[in-house]
Amino acid sequence: MIQTKHLHNPLSMPSRAYLTLTLKRLLPLSAWLCAGILALFAFSPNLHSQPVVSAAPLPQGATKEELDTIPHRPISDLLKSYKYPVKKVRVKGKTEIAYIDVGDPKSKEVLLFIHGLNGYIPIWDKTIEDLSKDYRCIAVDLPGYGRSEKGELPINVIFYADLLVRFLDGLHVRDTYIVAHSMGGQVAVNLALRYANRFKKLMLISSTGIEPFSQAERQAFYDNVNVSVTKDKSDDVLRADFARLFYKMPPEAEFMLRDRLAMSRASDYGYYCHAVARSIVGMVELPTWDMLEGLSQPTLLIFGKNDKLIPNQFFHVMQKPQDIAEQGRAKIRKCIVQMIDRCGHLAQWDNPEAVNQTIRDFLDR
Repeated sequence: MIQTKHLHNPLSMPSRAYLTLTLKRLLPLSAWLCAGILALFAFSPNLHSQPVVSAAPLPQGATKEELDTIPHRPISDLLKSYKYPVKKVRVKGKTEIAYIDVGDPKSKEVLLFIHGLNGYIPIWDKTIEDLSKDYRCIAVDLPGYGRSEKGELPINVIFYADLLVRFLDGLHVRDTYIVAHSMGGQVAVNLALRYANRFKKLMLISSTGIEPFSQAERQAFYDNVNVSVTKDKSDDVLRADFARLFYKMPPEAEFMLRDRLAMSRASDYGYYCHAVARSIVGMVELPTWDMLEGLSQPTLLIFGKNDKLIPNQFFHVMQKPQDIAEQGRAKIRKCIVQMIDRCGHLAQWDNPEAVNQTIRDFLDR
């Protein structure tokens, strides 16, 4: 864990000292608070009460009338049906994981898909639709998300990595390639470092952990994370957050926004918000940037040129996604970078053809 001078409970009400000082220095840039990773977590707990200003109409996902009819039931009951059949397994008889297993089950060429913060299996629909023609594709809902178990789980990057290794053991899958998105990239790096002989290549899309943060910046994240910053978001804030994932949101992706809005009405939404808060702390407390030089596997970094979340637009407003990618290339020994034009943070939906072909070319190398 990162050693910090100020140790606060990351799920308690936030300490504001550093944030207040930073805002005084960067007041002209305060509009950027709605961009970058900070925006996803609503850095200010009062953000939900502020009007959402957008140059373009916000995607709806569902009307107020439709949302008002959603029953107060668990998240897994409220999500739209997944594109592929969902299986569930208890890892070591404890944590239940929902997953899909698509493609030839006998194939030795296995891709493990790991989603990021606020994600779930459907973010991979466009990727798996193509790659499952030639590879066995296994995608999971990380615990706390999607259809997997929820509760006050001890969520962090290492928790997820350990669980995934045991999950693969249960499927009798030893050697895999990893395709990961955003926070999932940090989980992938942890897996690759600790189990180097099991993970042959990494394909990291819009990965966190590649962008370095100072100790003061990490402390600001750590001090300002609590469950309420997710739980108290209004529907329009959730819509604005979702829109920022894309360069131009494709209409067929709107079902994911509907799912996100429905989740906020669920009986176990508090546990989902716990997972989000713990995930943020997990990303901050593990200094993945400092570990990148230890990677021995060939690694592909894919970034959208129009990513609105990476680099962080509060702390690193002068940087571009290309800068972060090049910093990663300089740290990782066997690294290829692919920047994709007209793509945001969810590049596999903005331009699935380009992302899929880039992955295929890398696997064929």
